[in-house]
Parts: sequence; C-alpha cells; structure tokens
Amino acid sequence: MALMIVSGSLMANSPNDGESVVNYSYAVVFGTGAYQVNDQKAFIFRVPFTHRVREASPERHGIQLLLPTLAGFYDYDYDRIARANTPGDAATLSFVPGMEFEYLINERWRLKPYGQIGMGRDLKNNENALIYVAGVNSHYSIPSPGKTEFALGNMLAITGFDPDDGNSQSMGILGVGIDMLYPWGVHVFGKATNLATHLIYYLYLDNPGFEQGDNRTETVRGEFEWGLALDFRKPRKLPGMELDRIGLGFRYGDNIKGIRLVTRFPF
Repeated sequence: MALMIVSGSLMANSPNDGESVVNYSYAVVFGTGAYQVNDQKAFIFRVPFTHRVREASPERHGIQLLLPTLAGFYDYDYDRIARANTPGDAATLSFVPGMEFEYLINERWRLKPYGQIGMGRDLKNNENALIYVAGVNSHYSIPSPGKTEFALGNMLAITGFDPDDGNSQSMGILGVGIDMLYPWGVHVFGKATNLATHLIYYLYLDNPGFEQGDNRTETVRGEFEWGLALDFRKPRKLPGMELDRIGLGFRYGDNIKGIRLVTRFPF
C-alpha cells in the first residue's frame, strides 16, 4: 500500500490554543504513531484497509484498492492514548480512498503509480478538508552474493488539500531509501522470519509549515527515518489488510520528530 504526504491541517484547532500542530499529511502518509513539532504533540491512529483486485505479473499490471481510515488526537500523554475512546475523543477523522497499480518492469524492478482523494473532518470545529494525492513509488532489488537481501526505494508525489475556508495548499515530496533483510533463523509461531532495517530520507520540496499555538509556523524541509522490524517471509493476512513486517520507525528532522508503527518498506 502506498500513501503519500498531503499538506494541510491535520488538527485545525487544538483544544488548548486553537492552532494546528501536525498536518493531514502526517496522518495519511506515516500512519499510527506519536509525533512532536517542538513542544506540541499529536497521536495518529490509522487502519490501512486494502483490497487486492489482482496480482501483478509480467503479462499484466496488478491493481489494489487503498482504503485507509484515520483518527488524530491532540497533546495526548502516552498513558491517555491507551484509554482514548476512538472516535469519541478524536480531534480529526479522515478517509482517503484510492487505487494503486503495480508494474513489473523486470524481475528486480517494479513501479507503483497511485492516486487518492478523500475528506478530513475537524471534529472540534465542524470543518472539512478535501485531501488528494498522486505519485509513483519505485522498488529495485539489489543483486547480492550473500543471503542478505537489499532493496532501493524511491518515490515522487504531488499532494494537496482544500479546506472549507478556501486556504488550499499543494506540495511535492521526494524520497529515497535503502532496505535490508537478514535471514537470522528466528521462528515466530513456527514461521521463519527476517530481521529488517531501513533508512529513508524525505525531502519536502515546498518546505511545509506546521502551525504552533502562538502564531508561529515551524518549517520542515526534510526528515530521516530509521526502522527496525520483524519481517515475515510471507505477508500475514488480517481482515482487510496484509502485514509484511512489524516494528518501529524513528523519525527526525527540522523541528519535528516521531515514532511510528512499521508494517512494510514504504516503496
């Protein structure tokens, strides 16, 4: 599943100060996790529902429906997150459906163009925002003489949002990352697993701003993510979704940091 950045307010009005902290983009692309812009915090919960229409093959492209549902919370301490009532305590809700196509260029290289359009709802202020995104992901398996597997990922996307107040915005994002799978011989529930780790850099082409509670705007120009996860040799199937791996991604950049749940290499 491919989900990209959308610029705009994730939490248009905080209960404490009336300004946003993390935008819709973080909810859509990075999913479940805790994020902080300077001293302001947000927790995002995402259910990444998908439906695979058909598998990709050398003869024809694959098709997958993207059906992510998201809830955003303001300034939640970690002990409060566990007790949160979803969606009752949520500051925002959003649903951004779309479609992804998968093309097998050769045995090592695949491309995944996609598009999504949906709505975000600010529950505190009864405001809506149209959210849209289009982009392409590239995944290339790097030849390796040993058992360890390496892959190179790239992505380019243009995204935007259009809220009720007409203050629409758009932006571009460029990403590049390296993924490593090491067959370490550990079995979980009788199944062989890999140790997975990745390093990704995201460049925000339009330097998106995150509003703070005192009329300041913090600019984010780029971010690194380092991830560590348990990779399943075969994806684990759950109702409405598939998990390639389970682990954590640690994000750090200009004025922003976070930790998120990792379920796949995002390219």
